[in-house]
Amino acid sequence: MEEVLPGIFRVKVPLPNNPLKYTNSYFLVSGDRCLVIDTGFNVDEGYNVLVVAMSRLSVKEFEFFSTHFHADHIGLVGRFSDSIWMSSVEAERFEAVSQDPQSHWARLVELCVKHGLPRSEAERMLKLHPGMKYVYRRRFKFRKLDDDDIIAVGDLSLKCILTPGHTPGHMCLYDADRKLLFSGDHVLFDITPNIPWTPGFEDPLGEYLKSLDKLLAIDVELVMPGHRGLGNNLRGRVQELKKHHERRLKEALAALDRPKTAWEVASNISWDVKVKDLNKLPTSQKWFVIRETIAHLEHLFNKGRICKIEKEGVIFYYS
Repeated sequence: MEEVLPGIFRVKVPLPNNPLKYTNSYFLVSGDRCLVIDTGFNVDEGYNVLVVAMSRLSVKEFEFFSTHFHADHIGLVGRFSDSIWMSSVEAERFEAVSQDPQSHWARLVELCVKHGLPRSEAERMLKLHPGMKYVYRRRFKFRKLDDDDIIAVGDLSLKCILTPGHTPGHMCLYDADRKLLFSGDHVLFDITPNIPWTPGFEDPLGEYLKSLDKLLAIDVELVMPGHRGLGNNLRGRVQELKKHHERRLKEALAALDRPKTAWEVASNISWDVKVKDLNKLPTSQKWFVIRETIAHLEHLFNKGRICKIEKEGVIFYYS
């Protein structure tokens, strides 16, 4: 438990057997109240870390905010509370998925198969995906937030900034008094956020790039992200992330010397992985790779730079 600034603590919540290693959970203390931003997977290792951290604070009331509904950010909330702050968009998606999670994941499996991922690999994700394994399932009383809303906890005042991209309703929090940005998975410094294509969210990469630009309008001295290290150069990191995706778009475009599926295109994109043959990747990484490749191809398609066609239930992209 690290006190980053007076009354603001970072707790590294372990993510067992996951390349992300840990989630940064932030405790914002004001008087006898505390706002907890993000929690981690619903596993005992993470729960025990949070319980110990909470016991070290002289706080009577804990409230919870999740930047988005991925299991490494919302997974443990249900063990502590049935109430949670979250963007309206994300809360409504969480509620919809919770009504029939099997159908949601089955639809994503069919999506990946349609884009060229072998069915056997896609179906393995029904058992392996963190969203199936590590969420504490209960009915939440969502306190829904919209862009520019304010969360007040004691003397703290945090502005909500809707930043779609990593998910359709991802939300950051901004402390204008101390020029702090709690960026969730929107801006990371040691790794790049995954931008996956999701049914009903037709151009996540386009939305992500616009959300990055949106942050340039605020004065930030310290960024506190959902994973890995903190950062003090938001503007520089935004430019790096934009260039990163420009490179991937060029690689995807260059790969289309003939009609190809997203999985075929993925092998022509530079990934930060240890193997050159994507077929040798763990199933979970294949899932992230193909959905991000689809996001880049769909961005090019929406810009009118490439075309696509469906043949016998498989989607091919071509220039």
